Amino acid sequence: MTQSIYIIRHAQAMGQEPEAPLTTVGKQQAENLAAFLNEYPIDRLIASPFIRAVGTVEPYAKQYGKQIEVERRIGEGLIKSEQYPAWLTHLGDLFPNISLNAIESSSPTDKRDRAINAINDIIEHPSQHTAIVSHGGIIPILFHHFGYGAAFTRLTNPDVHLLTIDEQNNSTIERIWQPQ
Repeated sequence: MTQSIYIIRHAQAMGQEPEAPLTTVGKQQAENLAAFLNEYPIDRLIASPFIRAVGTVEPYAKQYGKQIEVERRIGEGLIKSEQYPAWLTHLGDLFPNISLNAIESSSPTDKRDRAINAINDIIEHPSQHTAIVSHGGIIPILFHHFGYGAAFTRLTNPDVHLLTIDEQNNSTIERIWQPQ
């Protein structure tokens, strides 16, 4: 089975901290992204737990009746373990229709390993068309893992690349979002 993974960089945000919301421009980008994504047969949505990542796909999820799963391993930096339960409550209050997945990680230095483990778990899932929303510090790691390094260093907010993996584990990555 060929799998399609839509790798999305979040829309424009007010900052880099986990609770940074989308800007007014970012909210419009998220609306535009919802219309764009509707052209693709996405059957699973996964986002980093950062507000800007979840907010980027929230319009799509609401408009098309999709559930957002939160995957901590594709977050830019880690929210401290002792703060994470409160953060999940906060995130759930802001976005009540998401599925929370509390994955612990030992330190921020394992960013590469946790991102690759997350993508490998996504590949093993039976969904054929998964969209993930992550960050500029994670996405290039994923590109590099699949053998596409320097060509994808200039990401926009938002940005969408399509990772296709065929039955023989051959992969291609192509940019499908054309920034305005």
